[in-house]
Amino acid sequence: MGIIDIKNKRILVVGGNGYLGKFLVKVLKENKANVFVISRNCEQSNSQFTVDITNFDETSKVIQKIKPDIVYHLAANISRNRDFSIYEEMAAVNVQGTLNVLRSLEGINAHFIFTSSSEIYGNNASPFHENQIPKPVSPYSLTKINAEILVQTYSTNQSKKFTNLRVFNFYGESMPEGFFIPQMIQSLKKGEDFLMTKGEQVRDFLYVGDVVKALVLTAKNTSSYGETMNVCSGKGTKLSKLAAAVNTSMNTKAKIVLGAIPYRNNEVWEMIGDHTKIKNCIGFEPKISIEKGIEIVINHS
Repeated sequence: MGIIDIKNKRILVVGGNGYLGKFLVKVLKENKANVFVISRNCEQSNSQFTVDITNFDETSKVIQKIKPDIVYHLAANISRNRDFSIYEEMAAVNVQGTLNVLRSLEGINAHFIFTSSSEIYGNNASPFHENQIPKPVSPYSLTKINAEILVQTYSTNQSKKFTNLRVFNFYGESMPEGFFIPQMIQSLKKGEDFLMTKGEQVRDFLYVGDVVKALVLTAKNTSSYGETMNVCSGKGTKLSKLAAAVNTSMNTKAKIVLGAIPYRNNEVWEMIGDHTKIKNCIGFEPKISIEKGIEIVINHS
């Protein structure tokens, strides 16, 4: 296993102004890397470029200028919606946008690290492991597995280094309110009851700091080249239990109302990842338990 020192490496984070991107950029800078960001909404500077990856010419121009050693591709159009009328707009960013970034690296010897999603497993038997056949359940998860296969096929054809990381549910401080955990915390903080399903779904949650650790380890280890790996904790938490833990530690008069909203069609009941491969390959193990992570988020909110 070869170890790479990322100090002074030219690292491009596509989608570096997004939630996960901001945490990653901070840690890469702490590692003394030379970090560049491409985002649809960021302040233009010598290291930040306002680029829409659906535009190949724009993307190529900037990437050819940066000439990165490592590329993290985090940019994505995210929606849990099951309605296929959104497929084309999802695919424009998640599939065509990914191809645009890959093609923009022509003549550049970079390690391409793609963040995929645990959603691609769908209703497979849990715990999910990397050699299961994907069963996407939404336009989003379908575009994610399409992009994964694209990264693998393109990179293999062009003899390029790549890694596909299937990231499971993550959470952290300052997360946008559209996500389950921050939504619940904000609601209770305001003293408003939080309405949710019965919460029988089981999810594998990771603290954002641990996800960033996995991303950085992927760049630092040559053994990640050509691999597809789960970024997960290997532990399942029932949503109703998680809600009860949040409620207890917040000590508010507001209540969590289980069963107030119906389950989605095609609900995936258990999403737990097997993290054997990433542990053996690059030595990744999450450090922050769900209890500790929730405490961090509540104290920061």
